[in-house]
Amino acid sequence: MSYSDTRRHHQRTFTLTAPTEDGMHDTTTTGGSASGRDESGGLQQGLTTRQISMIGLSGALGTGLFLGSGSMIKMAGPAIVVSYTLTGLLALIVVWSLAEMTTQHPVAGGFGASAHAYLGPMGGFLARWNVAVTMCIAVGAEVTAAAKYLQRWFPDLNSALGTVLCSLILILINLATVRLYGASEYWFSILKVATVIVFIALGVVMIFVGLPGRAATGLSNLTAHGGFAPHGAGAILAAAVMAIFSFGGAENVSVTAAESADPVKDIPKAAKAMIFRLIIFYVGAIAVVVALEPWTVSAEGEGLMASPFVKVLAAANIPGAADFMNLVLIVAALSAGNGCLYASSRMLHSLGTDRMAPASFAVTTAEGSPRKAVTAASAGMVVASVLALWRPDDAFMLLFGVLVFGLWLTWLLIVVTYLAFKPTRRRLGLPDSPVQLTGGVPMAFVGFLVLAGVGVSLAFIPGLTIAWQIGGPYLLVMLLGYLVADRSRRGAPEDSVLTRELAARDQSESASAQAVAATVVD
Repeated sequence: MSYSDTRRHHQRTFTLTAPTEDGMHDTTTTGGSASGRDESGGLQQGLTTRQISMIGLSGALGTGLFLGSGSMIKMAGPAIVVSYTLTGLLALIVVWSLAEMTTQHPVAGGFGASAHAYLGPMGGFLARWNVAVTMCIAVGAEVTAAAKYLQRWFPDLNSALGTVLCSLILILINLATVRLYGASEYWFSILKVATVIVFIALGVVMIFVGLPGRAATGLSNLTAHGGFAPHGAGAILAAAVMAIFSFGGAENVSVTAAESADPVKDIPKAAKAMIFRLIIFYVGAIAVVVALEPWTVSAEGEGLMASPFVKVLAAANIPGAADFMNLVLIVAALSAGNGCLYASSRMLHSLGTDRMAPASFAVTTAEGSPRKAVTAASAGMVVASVLALWRPDDAFMLLFGVLVFGLWLTWLLIVVTYLAFKPTRRRLGLPDSPVQLTGGVPMAFVGFLVLAGVGVSLAFIPGLTIAWQIGGPYLLVMLLGYLVADRSRRGAPEDSVLTRELAARDQSESASAQAVAATVVD
């Protein structure tokens, strides 16, 4: 049976009933699985390719670039350009393997649904709950950061109140329709992207041409002050590990699959555009920073005025450079928080659908919004608000420490799922995905080895050692949670995207055999 035949059969028309908040069922006719199950989980399919690309881009193009790059420049010097390039290549492996799986199974739950199918229920539970919890905490970190940036203009604004106000904005956006969410995230990202593009263009002019009253800088700063790699190859690799957490959030592109109007076309196109833009933006922007001023200057200080972006804009005599960058930082934080809240709520919705979380999380409004899952995912903002009130000076850093292990585990599980995905489909005689990771399993195995090395290095890199201090207990709690959830599901037939695809194939082959038999009889 050809791939196109399988897809046509798999997406034949049927009548689905998605539970809504009023207890009724919204009956529509659409494409779905052979089992008659609604693969979108009742979610509204209203996201465009551009919006999907921006959702993945916004999660990774955040404060880590605009504000936090100074600490990594301090670690690696001008060679930070190499660090970001290496991390970008790893992100390319992760996101492209994700695109291959998600295109084959464009369902609610993103790669978590694939992990359930190819790693078993435990894999699916860990993958989805890890994303849900990690993104939930990430929302709290981002709204805390946004509130802190607001204090530049409103110094008397209480940290907790600012965090609550930023939280309410994100909750209202996510409780509305997916189209409003997609539109808001698109315009949030446009501002960030435009800022980086203008910054790179201005930097190139300052490096090679110069400005009135300022001679061209040239490239001498790349090799001055100790050379291109003043701290050696080890520092380049350590900075690459830290850069992974700047790219974290790019994987959210897979979560949009169930709400894409055409996931087979949209997901790979968006993933390709997003990851190459990320590499260009990160590498290009950081290259401009380390070329325009000595890396020892870029690595100095802390806070907004220490942002390499602010320093460069100020050097170009751009009026209000610090205030403009503060606006970009607020938008970057809200945008990243918006994407994290979306990803967390959709994973909770998927878990509720598979009875690995309260069933109420699977309920959607008439507009296709999983309101109860969004409310539950907002818990991270409640935690952030309490922390902001209790420890206003270091709330952001406390939340950041919790994120490190979860983001690393997410990328590791994506690659491990892919390593099971390819041989399993080959063994079962199932068609290849229309999107292919270049290099396939060997390339994914390289990604696995790199990520395993990252996991080991987290125990030794200053500032990231907290990952393993909380990672062990965190993983233990999730495993205990799986045992409880599995007990409640005991006796239920196994159901996954893979079992439904196999059922569709068997049903199609049976129908074909019956048709042939009828022809012979006639």
